[in-house]
Parts: sequence; C-alpha cells; structure tokens
Amino acid sequence: MFRTAFDHEVQVYVSNGSPAHFTIREVYELYGSWQLWVLVMVGFLIMATGHPVTLPQFDSFGLRLSFWFVALFVYLLLLLVYTPVAYKAWRSVFAVPIPLLILSTPLVLVATYVTSAGLTVLFEPSKPPFSSMSWQMNVRNVLVAHVFETAGLMWLLPAQRARKENETEARDITLSGRKMSLDRIVRVKAAEHYLEIHTPDGVEILRERLATFLEQVSPEDGIQTHRSHWVARETARALSGSKLTLLDGNKIPVARGRLEDVRVWLDTHTDEQKVA
Repeated sequence: MFRTAFDHEVQVYVSNGSPAHFTIREVYELYGSWQLWVLVMVGFLIMATGHPVTLPQFDSFGLRLSFWFVALFVYLLLLLVYTPVAYKAWRSVFAVPIPLLILSTPLVLVATYVTSAGLTVLFEPSKPPFSSMSWQMNVRNVLVAHVFETAGLMWLLPAQRARKENETEARDITLSGRKMSLDRIVRVKAAEHYLEIHTPDGVEILRERLATFLEQVSPEDGIQTHRSHWVARETARALSGSKLTLLDGNKIPVARGRLEDVRVWLDTHTDEQKVA
C-alpha cells in the first residue's frame, strides 16, 4: 500500500497555468537536496523574524522558528496519505490536473493548526491552544507554502530528475546476487517465488521477489501494471481497456486499481498520447 502511494503520479497546474507532475517519492527525495534546504533555511529565517503584530504568531524568535520546522515535519507526514486521496477524489469529478493551490491548501492549514496547538500546549500552556492563529497567519502560511511548492516543481524537481537520469545511464540492478543492466530489461513477470526477466535476448528465470526488483527502479524506468507485472518505459505503447500493449505486440494485464495510475504514467512519461 505504501509503495503504491509513494509512486502515485500526481498531475497539477501551477499558478502560471503550466502543468507539472510528481510522485510522493520524488518529493521526499527532493528534501535530501542541499538546494532545497538552502531555500528552506532562508525562507524560515525570514518568516521567523516577522513582527508578531503585523504577522500574528508566537512571541519569541525561537518558537517562531520551531513552528516552521515542526509544521514542515507535519506537512511531510500527512503528505503521503493526503495527496493520493485528494488527487483521486479530484480526478473522479474533473478529468483535468488539479491546481496546486487547491491541492495543498487543506494540507497546509491542517499542518498549521496542529503545529500551533502543539507548541502552544507545550511551551505556553497558559494560553488557549489556538490563540496564535488568525486569518492573516492562515493566508500567509498558504502563500508561503505555495511559493516553496512552485519553486520545487518548476525548478528543483526537474533538476533532480536530470541528475538522476545522468546517474542511471547504464545502471545495474542486483537480482539473486547477480548484476543485470536495467536498460536490457523489457519487462518482468512474477511467478510464485521466481521472476521471469524478459530481455531482447530472451527470458531468464531467477529465484527472486518482485519487491526486490521494484526497490531498485523508479517511475522514470517503468511501471508496475499488476501485482505480477512490471514494464519498462520504452516498451509500453498503448493502454486499451485493462491491457497494456507492448512494443513487440504482446499485451499484459493492468489491475483495475492501477488503471488510472497507468493512464497518468503514460501521459507524463511518454512523448505522445498512448491511451486507446
């Protein structure tokens, strides 16, 4: 369940109307980049120095800085569960990407209230839990989060993808103690305790779990269409009903619960529309 949520593709519109896409895994990996943390630290220091009258918040600089770091932690914690559910609900009604501001606002507000109440109870117990909250603070936090999210999606995430693409050229994966070139793998099928590894040279059977293989690949490499099937990006051609047609003409099953994910993945990882 968590693996599916991590690799769930989300399509959004940023404020300038440009489309963008991401997975939860990519967002979490982005927080490991020094570029993002420079942006976060500068932003947090600026916001923590805000005057408590013009920008209602906690009285001390330390508490204000703590607020932003705790709120970021709560935000990331809730992101894994909230984003796929909210996105799926939106797509069930609207067949278009969701505006980023609409997607993130509820998440930011929940993180704001949870953090504010928690810090007030811990460090200022004499005050009501939500005494530091105001509509100005809510609007400010939503806008600040939107600036960070837009910067991440428009500049930092594409740069991260480019770095990963360079790093993964001629990348090897390890299965049953053996190294194999990922570029040579066309598709993988799980059969009980074995994997059928399909390459241009034929089929090789190894005693290994599909989960071990999936831990070493990303949505940029391919997609899991079914609990027993994985397909390389260059191999996928068209989705027709509950079948995915491959470059060699073969068709593999797509689980009902993965149809939308596969459809979105084809839209965002291929150069043309391939959904029939």
